[in-house]
Amino acid sequence: MFTIIISVSASALLAIGIYALTYNIWWSLTVAVLGIIAVNFFMGRHFLNKLKELFGNVEKDLRAGRYEKAIERLKEGYKYSNWQFFVKEQINAQIGIILYSTKRLDESVEYLEKGFDKNWLSMSMLAASRYKAKETEKALKTLEAAVKGSPKEGFVYSFYAWMLSGSGNDTKAIEVLNKGVKKCPADEKLEANMEALKNGKKIKMERYGNVWLQLQLTKVPDGAKPYQQFIANQRIKRR
Repeated sequence: MFTIIISVSASALLAIGIYALTYNIWWSLTVAVLGIIAVNFFMGRHFLNKLKELFGNVEKDLRAGRYEKAIERLKEGYKYSNWQFFVKEQINAQIGIILYSTKRLDESVEYLEKGFDKNWLSMSMLAASRYKAKETEKALKTLEAAVKGSPKEGFVYSFYAWMLSGSGNDTKAIEVLNKGVKKCPADEKLEANMEALKNGKKIKMERYGNVWLQLQLTKVPDGAKPYQQFIANQRIKRR
């Protein structure tokens, strides 16, 4: 990443200059470390603000139903990928979500597969795509990764358990839900799904409302809101 290269290079030159003046290796090393931290922080914040502005404009496009414009705008953000880690992956995830939510499922997979593994919604959509394609094992592995990437998001535990139970593995499904309850103690839906499965009943993903409907594994009622309601909950991450 250019940010790291620039911060290391600038700090190294500064440290060499300090050593030439003081002949003190410890001062030079201290300046080098502080320089790397400072340059990386300020450059990182600069590009993070650029990305936040970009995503803010994307949100406006989505709320107005300008999906193609939103995708085009997101692709403009690729230029920042050499400056910050995981930018391209986060953008791919967002594009994949838009395409999937607007029922362009085949197009969405290309982006979802190259997306950010800490984006629970894009990972859930990727798992749903694989499930629809009868690739259940791949779908389960995707959800396993989603749980690891978003351990505080109750939905992915329920979805993972729902798929496990549907594959005849109720025992592991209960284990997943139990882990989810421990990680997300405030999520009453997880607790309800776990109790249902323990009592021989089916997991009700409908408890999650429109989030579940967006995966299009059940019939979506007329009037259900598409992707724009989710964009506000997405966060850009520097690392």
